[in-house]
Amino acid sequence: MRVAMIGTGFISRFNGAALLKQPDVELIALCNRTVEKAEKLAAELQIRCPVYQDYHEMLGKEKPDVVVINLAHHLHLECFLACAKAGADIIIEKALGNTYAECLQMMEAAEKYGIKSTVLHTQRYNAVYETAVQFIQEHDLGPLLSINDNIHLHYFWDGRSPWQLSNEQSGGGIALNYGVHQLDRVHFFLKQKTKHIHGNYLIKKAGYEVFSSYAMMGIGDRGTPYVITCTGYTGPAVNETRLVFERGILQCNLVENGIQPFGLYYGSNETKDFEKVPITLSNDQMYVREFQAAVDYLSGKMKVPPVPLEWAAEMVRLVESGRH
Repeated sequence: MRVAMIGTGFISRFNGAALLKQPDVELIALCNRTVEKAEKLAAELQIRCPVYQDYHEMLGKEKPDVVVINLAHHLHLECFLACAKAGADIIIEKALGNTYAECLQMMEAAEKYGIKSTVLHTQRYNAVYETAVQFIQEHDLGPLLSINDNIHLHYFWDGRSPWQLSNEQSGGGIALNYGVHQLDRVHFFLKQKTKHIHGNYLIKKAGYEVFSSYAMMGIGDRGTPYVITCTGYTGPAVNETRLVFERGILQCNLVENGIQPFGLYYGSNETKDFEKVPITLSNDQMYVREFQAAVDYLSGKMKVPPVPLEWAAEMVRLVESGRH
């Protein structure tokens, strides 16, 4: 499988390293508006391949089987359409588009040109979440009653890409950038389509135009409620998902913060206390597992995309729907 990568910013180093660990995959070209950044990535990944400034030129000369799109949100649509028209299958970073309308155009293009595509919603491959899925499958926990998903992480750190701090380029900053992550992981466990959602998005960070925090409340089409909160300020980090079942609670902790240790914890109605669930997967291999699933789908080993365009588009739609 001959793969090219468009966009060599921060996330590309993780995606590129994971891609190179896939059997029968060759990274044949890199493309970035600033060529020096692409050359730096090639050196970091220890690969020798052509470097392009214009992805139209790259598509025409290299004719890759697959393209990985790592660009800023507002550049996704144009690039996706060009790659689809060139006949290349596509692996694209979340959020799929800057708006739901853009997502619909990408879905139409994929169908028109007959290409395969999947979206990189990385957090569902976190070792904690994958272990939680296995635990749910192996234990009779009863119906899922509710989900709480909370993030408190510093969003405005020095070095944050300027496009992520622009409403026009990022679709609202933290609201879309983190919002689709949280909505994806909630729906990953919910296994229901949201029928009602309400949100409140706040701009309170002095000197910035993008949202600095948000809260969303939704209800699945089988009646299960969820609550999502996010704040982008400094302070103790919180990154957690709490799954409340009829017979107990699964607590997913993605960061250490002095109170919550990293890991998965289960408390049953009988024991009343949380106990640690062993995690055998390496969290360092999260991106590798993600790209393995993407490559397996594009190569025909899997019939269903790990994250369909329709799913990723729905996450963007919910962000828009909850914005009041």
